[in-house]
Amino acid sequence: MLKKNLLGLGMALILAMSSAASVYADQTDAAATAMENCGAYLFEWRPIDCGNGYYFAILVGGNTIQESDVILNRGYDYAYTFDYTAGRPWGQAPDLVNANGVWAIPENQPSLPEGTQPALRITLVTNNKVLPSRERYIDVVSLPGGVNPGDLPPEVRKYLINVDGSDAGAYVGTVTPGWQQDEDGKYRYLKPDGTYVSNGWLKVSDQQYYMDENGIMLADTITPDGYYVNSSGEKTSYHPGWVQDDKGWRYVGKNGYYAASTWVQDTDGKWYYFNIAAYMETDSITPDGYYVDASGVWDGNPSAKTEQDNKSLGPGVVNQ
Repeated sequence: MLKKNLLGLGMALILAMSSAASVYADQTDAAATAMENCGAYLFEWRPIDCGNGYYFAILVGGNTIQESDVILNRGYDYAYTFDYTAGRPWGQAPDLVNANGVWAIPENQPSLPEGTQPALRITLVTNNKVLPSRERYIDVVSLPGGVNPGDLPPEVRKYLINVDGSDAGAYVGTVTPGWQQDEDGKYRYLKPDGTYVSNGWLKVSDQQYYMDENGIMLADTITPDGYYVNSSGEKTSYHPGWVQDDKGWRYVGKNGYYAASTWVQDTDGKWYYFNIAAYMETDSITPDGYYVDASGVWDGNPSAKTEQDNKSLGPGVVNQ
Protein backbone atom coordinates (compact mmCIF):
# COMPACT_ATOMS: atom_id res chain seq x y z
CA MET A 1 0.00 0.00 0.00
CA LEU A 2 1.29 3.46 -0.91
CA LYS A 3 1.31 6.33 1.50
CA LYS A 4 1.79 9.77 0.03
CA ASN A 5 3.83 12.05 2.20
CA LEU A 6 4.16 15.27 0.26
CA LEU A 7 6.73 17.45 1.86
CA GLY A 8 5.92 21.10 2.53
CA LEU A 9 7.99 23.93 1.22
CA GLY A 10 11.39 23.92 2.85
CA MET A 11 10.65 20.83 5.00
CA ALA A 12 13.24 18.13 5.59
CA LEU A 13 15.95 20.04 3.77
CA ILE A 14 19.52 18.94 4.22
CA LEU A 15 21.12 22.33 4.62
CA ALA A 16 24.00 23.67 2.59
CA MET A 17 26.89 25.14 4.51
CA SER A 18 26.59 28.49 2.74
CA SER A 19 23.89 30.89 3.91
CA ALA A 20 21.56 32.79 1.63
CA ALA A 21 22.72 36.15 0.34
CA SER A 22 20.84 39.30 1.30
CA VAL A 23 18.33 40.37 -1.31
CA TYR A 24 17.60 43.83 0.06
CA ALA A 25 19.11 46.43 2.34
CA ASP A 26 18.42 46.26 6.06
CA GLN A 27 16.08 48.72 7.68
CA THR A 28 17.58 51.31 10.01
CA ASP A 29 17.01 50.83 13.72
CA ALA A 30 15.57 54.33 13.96
CA ALA A 31 12.43 53.14 12.17
CA ALA A 32 11.64 50.56 14.87
CA THR A 33 10.10 50.83 18.33
CA ALA A 34 12.99 49.84 20.61
CA MET A 35 12.33 47.76 23.73
CA GLU A 36 14.81 45.97 25.94
CA ASN A 37 14.81 43.13 28.43
CA CYS A 38 16.47 43.89 31.75
CA GLY A 39 20.21 43.21 31.60
CA ALA A 40 20.26 41.48 34.99
CA TYR A 41 18.45 38.81 36.98
CA LEU A 42 17.87 39.26 40.72
CA PHE A 43 17.73 35.93 42.54
CA GLU A 44 17.27 34.33 39.07
CA TRP A 45 14.25 36.50 38.17
CA ARG A 46 14.04 39.53 35.89
CA PRO A 47 12.83 42.85 37.31
CA ILE A 48 9.85 44.48 35.60
CA ASP A 49 10.52 46.98 32.80
CA CYS A 50 9.18 50.45 33.64
CA GLY A 51 10.40 52.04 30.40
CA ASN A 52 13.32 54.28 29.43
CA GLY A 53 15.92 52.00 30.98
CA TYR A 54 14.31 51.79 34.45
CA TYR A 55 13.32 48.56 36.22
CA PHE A 56 11.68 47.81 39.57
CA ALA A 57 11.63 44.84 41.94
CA ILE A 58 10.10 44.07 45.35
CA LEU A 59 12.01 41.48 47.40
CA VAL A 60 10.00 38.92 49.36
CA GLY A 61 11.34 36.77 52.20
CA GLY A 62 14.31 39.04 52.89
CA ASN A 63 15.43 42.62 52.50
CA THR A 64 19.09 42.43 51.52
CA ILE A 65 20.78 41.96 48.18
CA GLN A 66 24.45 41.35 47.41
CA GLU A 67 26.45 41.38 44.20
CA SER A 68 26.40 37.57 44.20
CA ASP A 69 22.58 37.66 44.02
CA VAL A 70 22.71 39.40 40.63
CA ILE A 71 23.29 37.59 37.34
CA LEU A 72 24.31 39.90 34.50
CA ASN A 73 23.54 39.36 30.85
CA ARG A 74 27.00 38.81 29.38
CA GLY A 75 25.78 38.37 25.80
CA TYR A 76 28.22 38.70 22.92
CA ASP A 77 26.28 41.50 21.26
CA TYR A 78 24.91 43.36 24.27
CA ALA A 79 26.85 42.92 27.49
CA TYR A 80 25.87 44.53 30.80
CA THR A 81 28.25 45.41 33.63
CA PHE A 82 27.96 47.16 36.99
CA ASP A 83 28.66 50.88 37.00
CA TYR A 84 30.68 51.25 40.18
CA THR A 85 31.25 54.94 39.54
CA ALA A 86 27.72 55.22 40.96
CA GLY A 87 28.84 53.45 44.13
CA ARG A 88 28.34 49.95 45.52
CA PRO A 89 24.69 49.68 46.47
CA TRP A 90 24.70 46.26 48.14
CA GLY A 91 22.95 45.82 51.44
CA GLN A 92 19.47 46.41 52.81
CA ALA A 93 16.64 47.47 50.51
CA PRO A 94 14.11 49.89 52.04
CA ASP A 95 10.53 48.79 52.62
CA LEU A 96 7.88 49.41 49.99
CA VAL A 97 5.89 52.41 51.18
CA ASN A 98 2.12 52.44 51.52
CA ALA A 99 0.95 56.07 51.60
CA ASN A 100 -2.66 56.31 52.71
CA GLY A 101 -3.55 53.03 51.04
CA VAL A 102 -1.50 53.66 47.89
CA TRP A 103 1.51 51.41 47.28
CA ALA A 104 4.48 53.40 45.97
CA ILE A 105 5.10 51.30 42.86
CA PRO A 106 6.43 53.14 39.78
CA GLU A 107 3.04 53.76 38.16
CA ASN A 108 1.73 55.36 41.38
CA GLN A 109 4.79 57.45 42.21
CA PRO A 110 3.84 60.46 40.01
CA SER A 111 0.77 60.99 42.21
CA LEU A 112 2.78 60.81 45.46
CA PRO A 113 5.04 63.49 46.96
CA GLU A 114 8.54 63.42 45.52
CA GLY A 115 10.87 61.19 47.51
CA THR A 116 8.07 59.13 49.06
CA GLN A 117 9.70 55.85 48.02
CA PRO A 118 13.44 55.36 48.66
CA ALA A 119 15.11 52.47 46.85
CA LEU A 120 18.35 50.57 46.59
CA ARG A 121 19.50 51.41 43.08
CA ILE A 122 21.66 49.09 40.98
CA THR A 123 23.25 50.92 38.05
CA LEU A 124 24.31 49.01 34.94
CA VAL A 125 26.06 50.12 31.77
CA THR A 126 25.69 48.44 28.39
CA ASN A 127 26.77 48.70 24.78
CA ASN A 128 23.16 48.14 23.69
CA LYS A 129 22.30 51.35 21.84
CA VAL A 130 18.53 50.97 21.58
CA LEU A 131 18.13 53.75 24.17
CA PRO A 132 19.83 57.17 24.21
CA SER A 133 21.80 56.41 27.39
CA ARG A 134 24.19 53.56 28.23
CA GLU A 135 22.97 53.47 31.82
CA ARG A 136 20.22 51.18 33.11
CA TYR A 137 18.71 51.50 36.58
CA ILE A 138 17.14 48.80 38.76
CA ASP A 139 15.35 50.13 41.84
CA VAL A 140 14.95 47.49 44.55
CA VAL A 141 12.69 47.63 47.62
CA SER A 142 11.44 44.95 50.00
CA LEU A 143 7.98 43.87 51.06
CA PRO A 144 7.27 45.06 54.62
CA GLY A 145 7.02 42.41 57.30
CA GLY A 146 3.52 41.21 58.04
CA VAL A 147 2.26 41.84 54.51
CA ASN A 148 0.91 38.71 52.81
CA PRO A 149 1.99 38.67 49.13
CA GLY A 150 -1.27 36.95 48.21
CA ASP A 151 -3.25 39.92 49.52
CA LEU A 152 -1.51 42.40 47.23
CA PRO A 153 -3.33 43.72 44.15
CA PRO A 154 -2.03 42.40 40.80
CA GLU A 155 -0.36 45.68 39.87
CA VAL A 156 1.87 45.35 42.95
CA ARG A 157 2.30 41.58 42.91
CA LYS A 158 3.85 41.61 39.44
CA TYR A 159 7.02 43.16 40.90
CA LEU A 160 7.61 40.44 43.52
CA ILE A 161 10.85 38.42 43.56
CA ASN A 162 11.48 35.76 46.20
CA VAL A 163 15.00 35.96 47.63
CA ASP A 164 15.18 32.14 47.76
CA GLY A 165 14.78 32.04 43.97
CA SER A 166 11.38 30.33 44.05
CA ASP A 167 8.35 31.55 42.10
CA ALA A 168 6.72 34.46 43.93
CA GLY A 169 3.56 34.20 41.83
CA ALA A 170 4.30 37.53 40.19
CA TYR A 171 2.95 36.35 36.84
CA VAL A 172 -0.26 34.75 38.14
CA GLY A 173 -3.25 36.92 37.30
CA THR A 174 -1.04 39.91 36.51
CA VAL A 175 -0.21 41.82 33.36
CA THR A 176 3.45 42.60 32.80
CA PRO A 177 5.21 44.43 29.96
CA GLY A 178 6.65 42.24 27.24
CA TRP A 179 5.44 39.43 25.02
CA GLN A 180 1.88 38.17 25.49
CA GLN A 181 0.20 35.24 23.73
CA ASP A 182 -3.56 35.21 23.21
CA GLU A 183 -5.95 32.24 23.03
CA ASP A 184 -5.32 31.90 19.28
CA GLY A 185 -1.57 31.64 19.78
CA LYS A 186 -0.92 35.12 18.39
CA TYR A 187 1.76 37.29 19.97
CA ARG A 188 1.59 40.95 20.97
CA TYR A 189 4.04 43.15 22.85
CA LEU A 190 2.85 45.24 25.79
CA LYS A 191 4.81 48.42 26.51
CA PRO A 192 5.33 49.72 30.05
CA ASP A 193 2.74 52.45 29.40
CA GLY A 194 0.03 49.79 28.93
CA THR A 195 -0.28 50.08 25.15
CA TYR A 196 0.72 47.53 22.51
CA VAL A 197 3.29 48.07 19.79
CA SER A 198 1.40 48.18 16.50
CA ASN A 199 1.63 49.06 12.82
CA GLY A 200 5.41 48.85 12.50
CA TRP A 201 8.65 47.29 13.59
CA LEU A 202 9.50 46.31 17.16
CA LYS A 203 13.12 45.87 18.17
CA VAL A 204 13.78 43.73 21.25
CA SER A 205 17.48 43.37 22.03
CA ASP A 206 19.04 42.17 18.76
CA GLN A 207 15.90 41.04 16.89
CA GLN A 208 13.18 42.92 15.00
CA TYR A 209 9.53 41.89 14.64
CA TYR A 210 6.69 43.40 12.61
CA MET A 211 3.47 44.15 14.49
CA ASP A 212 0.34 44.75 12.40
CA GLU A 213 -2.34 47.39 12.92
CA ASN A 214 -3.92 45.23 15.64
CA GLY A 215 -0.62 44.70 17.43
CA ILE A 216 -0.29 41.09 16.23
CA MET A 217 3.19 39.84 15.37
CA LEU A 218 3.51 38.67 11.77
CA ALA A 219 5.28 35.35 11.13
CA ASP A 220 6.36 33.37 8.06
CA THR A 221 5.28 36.07 5.64
CA ILE A 222 6.34 39.20 3.79
CA THR A 223 5.76 42.43 5.73
CA PRO A 224 4.02 45.45 4.16
CA ASP A 225 7.41 47.06 3.55
CA GLY A 226 8.81 43.99 1.81
CA TYR A 227 10.82 42.03 4.39
CA TYR A 228 10.50 38.34 5.14
CA VAL A 229 9.87 37.40 8.79
CA ASN A 230 10.47 33.76 9.71
CA SER A 231 8.24 31.39 11.65
CA SER A 232 9.43 32.97 14.91
CA GLY A 233 8.53 36.43 13.61
CA GLU A 234 12.16 37.52 13.34
CA LYS A 235 13.14 39.88 10.55
CA THR A 236 15.53 38.29 8.05
CA SER A 237 17.87 39.53 5.34
CA TYR A 238 16.60 37.15 2.66
CA HIS A 239 13.49 36.08 0.74
CA PRO A 240 12.72 32.34 0.52
CA GLY A 241 12.44 30.98 -3.01
CA TRP A 242 14.32 30.82 -6.27
CA VAL A 243 17.62 32.63 -6.89
CA GLN A 244 19.56 32.57 -10.17
CA ASP A 245 23.22 33.33 -10.74
CA ASP A 246 25.68 32.64 -13.54
CA LYS A 247 25.98 28.98 -12.48
CA GLY A 248 22.29 28.15 -12.40
CA TRP A 249 19.25 28.07 -10.13
CA ARG A 250 19.32 27.81 -6.34
CA TYR A 251 16.56 27.63 -3.75
CA VAL A 252 16.56 29.54 -0.46
CA GLY A 253 14.64 27.76 2.29
CA LYS A 254 12.63 29.54 4.96
CA ASN A 255 15.56 29.08 7.32
CA GLY A 256 17.78 31.19 5.05
CA TYR A 257 19.95 28.34 3.75
CA TYR A 258 20.22 27.03 0.20
CA ALA A 259 18.74 23.59 -0.41
CA ALA A 260 21.54 21.09 -1.07
CA SER A 261 21.64 17.32 -1.66
CA THR A 262 17.87 17.21 -1.37
CA TRP A 263 14.54 17.49 -3.13
CA VAL A 264 12.28 20.53 -2.96
CA GLN A 265 8.62 20.62 -3.92
CA ASP A 266 7.76 24.08 -5.20
CA THR A 267 4.39 25.79 -4.87
CA ASP A 268 3.49 24.46 -8.33
CA GLY A 269 3.60 20.91 -6.92
CA LYS A 270 6.63 19.93 -9.00
CA TRP A 271 9.77 18.39 -7.55
CA TYR A 272 13.30 19.64 -8.15
CA TYR A 273 16.64 18.21 -7.04
CA PHE A 274 19.51 20.33 -5.73
CA ASN A 275 23.02 18.89 -5.75
CA ILE A 276 25.69 19.08 -3.07
CA ALA A 277 26.76 22.48 -4.40
CA ALA A 278 23.18 23.72 -3.88
CA TYR A 279 22.37 24.08 -7.59
CA MET A 280 19.34 22.59 -9.34
CA GLU A 281 20.09 19.52 -11.46
CA THR A 282 18.83 19.51 -15.06
CA ASP A 283 18.58 16.79 -17.72
CA SER A 284 20.28 14.22 -15.52
CA ILE A 285 19.82 11.27 -13.20
CA THR A 286 19.83 12.22 -9.52
CA PRO A 287 21.93 10.26 -7.00
CA ASP A 288 18.80 8.41 -5.88
CA GLY A 289 18.00 7.32 -9.43
CA TYR A 290 15.35 9.74 -10.72
CA TYR A 291 15.38 11.64 -13.99
CA VAL A 292 14.90 15.41 -14.04
CA ASP A 293 14.29 17.14 -17.36
CA ALA A 294 15.89 20.23 -18.86
CA SER A 295 13.74 22.40 -16.61
CA GLY A 296 14.87 20.49 -13.54
CA VAL A 297 11.47 18.85 -13.03
CA TRP A 298 11.25 15.20 -11.96
CA ASP A 299 9.50 13.30 -14.75
CA GLY A 300 7.26 11.37 -12.36
CA ASN A 301 8.75 7.95 -13.10
CA PRO A 302 10.06 5.57 -10.40
CA SER A 303 13.71 5.45 -9.53
CA ALA A 304 15.96 3.19 -11.53
CA LYS A 305 17.38 2.01 -8.22
CA THR A 306 15.69 -0.56 -6.00
CA GLU A 307 16.06 -1.35 -2.34
CA GLN A 308 15.05 -4.75 -0.94
CA ASP A 309 13.00 -5.42 -4.09
CA ASN A 310 10.90 -2.27 -3.55
CA LYS A 311 11.09 0.52 -6.05
CA SER A 312 11.33 4.05 -4.75
CA LEU A 313 8.44 5.68 -6.56
CA GLY A 314 9.52 9.28 -6.15
CA PRO A 315 10.31 12.09 -3.75
CA GLY A 316 7.53 12.58 -1.23
CA VAL A 317 6.18 9.04 -1.80
CA VAL A 318 7.20 6.02 0.27
CA ASN A 319 6.22 2.38 0.32
CA GLN A 320 4.24 1.02 3.23
